[in-house]
Amino acid sequence: MHGEKSPNCGKGIRLLTVRQAAEYLGTTPATLYTKIWHREIPFVKLGRAVRFDVKDLEALIERSKVIPQDFQTIRQSYRGK
Repeated sequence: MHGEKSPNCGKGIRLLTVRQAAEYLGTTPATLYTKIWHREIPFVKLGRAVRFDVKDLEALIERSKVIPQDFQTIRQSYRGK
């Protein structure tokens, strides 16, 4: 377990630091701070510390998925405009 990079490597870990959450999402801490500032991502405030609930991050991932569409359907929708 020592040296692992997985932010959720321990059993029962639910709250992640900004750095851990950024790694979990494959982004940078600066991006997360921007999303916090714009209130675009749920976070937990513990005193001055900011933490992210793994469940919220997983929900964000699911909400952010882009579903592939049939190319023919896309082409027809552009022609109709």
